[in-house]
Amino acid sequence: ILEPSDSQECKDFVKLAFQISDKFKIPIIVRTTTRVAHQRAVVRIGKLASHRIPSGARFVKDSKRFVTLPPRVLEMKKELLEKIEKIKDFSENSKINKIYTGPTRANSGIITSGVSYLYVMEALKELNLNLPVLKLGFFHPLPEKKIKEFIKNLKKVLITEELEPYLEKELLSLAKQSNCILEVIGKKLLPETGELKPEMVIKAIAKFANCKLKIENSLSIENLKLKIPKRYPRLCLGCPYWLVISAIKKAVDTKKVIFGGEIGCYMLFGNPPVNLQDYLSCMGSSVGIAHGIKKSTKQKLITFIGDSSFFHAGIPALINTVFNKSNPLIIILENQTTAMTGLQPHPG
Repeated sequence: ILEPSDSQECKDFVKLAFQISDKFKIPIIVRTTTRVAHQRAVVRIGKLASHRIPSGARFVKDSKRFVTLPPRVLEMKKELLEKIEKIKDFSENSKINKIYTGPTRANSGIITSGVSYLYVMEALKELNLNLPVLKLGFFHPLPEKKIKEFIKNLKKVLITEELEPYLEKELLSLAKQSNCILEVIGKKLLPETGELKPEMVIKAIAKFANCKLKIENSLSIENLKLKIPKRYPRLCLGCPYWLVISAIKKAVDTKKVIFGGEIGCYMLFGNPPVNLQDYLSCMGSSVGIAHGIKKSTKQKLITFIGDSSFFHAGIPALINTVFNKSNPLIIILENQTTAMTGLQPHPG
């Protein structure tokens, strides 16, 4: 697993992921969180390779690699563990793990990854602090030797990471292995739910470093005491789905009908003032859940699925619905594009 922090790294890490995958014959995950996916920046592309599929491409038979029948699959597990050990060595020498050195005799430091790294560097500048920082681009397997080298002279470390305390737990384990007396601080100062914000990280680092945080330094909106009205995301002006909403609201009593949805632009039906969504799970689920509700209740139901979602994951659920003789009203919303996730073509 590789974890980029900015737009340039997203491009560079994907290229690296293909190289690692090719070298070790293993799938690679590039982990991004919300703010990494939503940021913008100028990106250096580099030399573009040809996009044409080589005319000489061919599938090479290798049942030992591609056929997972027992007992071969048991051998493959052992080989996988050996492969991960080799990838650990690769991780140790990878340039995407970086140490930003602070004072020579610093007794505290920060370990971070992903977008949290950007917040850390911004916070240190804001607070005028100079602490050593270890930025981990290789999220799994971790470069354990590099981490042990980083913490060997430290008394306490702040872990800034989004969501689960993965790095925090791993560091506690590594410190124990090294007989290192180290105070590891993470989720005591930072939330385990939701995305991190720069003001959260500034406050956490200020507390961690016993540094006085001035109100004017804080980026928190709460300090400004402004009442900002809540604005819900809504469909674009001119979107054809507005006409569907209007027609449904004229045709049925919306309080007596269950409305289903899933991933796509129409998930915005759940926000005011539309309020036409009573369940939303994952892509392809709107039809499957509708089938279950209609088979087990007498309630009226309308479920929505977009054209790209339908072709991607909705067809198996529809087949199951028909086979099991259920009768939900399914509306396929066709805008002839994959609007929400990047305008990719689909079989429709």
